[in-house]
Amino acid sequence: MKVPIKPRHRKSTPFYWWRRYRTHKSLPYKSTLLNKIKNGDFEYPSYFQQAEWELSWMRDEQKEFVDNYQGKNYMEDHLYLEIESRARKRYNKLYEDGMKTEYERMDLLKTKLAKEFKIGIKEIEVIMDEFGGTTEGLYFHIAKLQGINVDTLNKLKSYGSFL
Repeated sequence: MKVPIKPRHRKSTPFYWWRRYRTHKSLPYKSTLLNKIKNGDFEYPSYFQQAEWELSWMRDEQKEFVDNYQGKNYMEDHLYLEIESRARKRYNKLYEDGMKTEYERMDLLKTKLAKEFKIGIKEIEVIMDEFGGTTEGLYFHIAKLQGINVDTLNKLKSYGSFL
């Protein structure tokens, strides 16, 4: 896993101090489902990867601390322990955000697919469990299962018409 350089001096809000990177910019709610899918509005959130980066940066910071340490036992130094506690707190918050965002995105995707194709959410869940491709592929797979011609669907979506 390639870890980027740790960003510095980013202006942070008191509500999201643990986030070092900007979040995904979703399309407005009026956008079509297919456009939202193509924009990545329902994809896996990046918070989990950012959480792993935090642990990597923690290890690097601890290694640098140990290399420059002048005392006898660095493991008992409160500065060493503070490095870990800060990183673990940020990791936990990012992981929590990732779980919450992933649940919300999956729930919204199921709801939107059910509304778009006029089938039940339980049926969507069964199809999602069996399907193994991309989100866009899932969209066209459900359209095909519903008997909708994919080419016609693409043309209607490109003209802005609705089913």
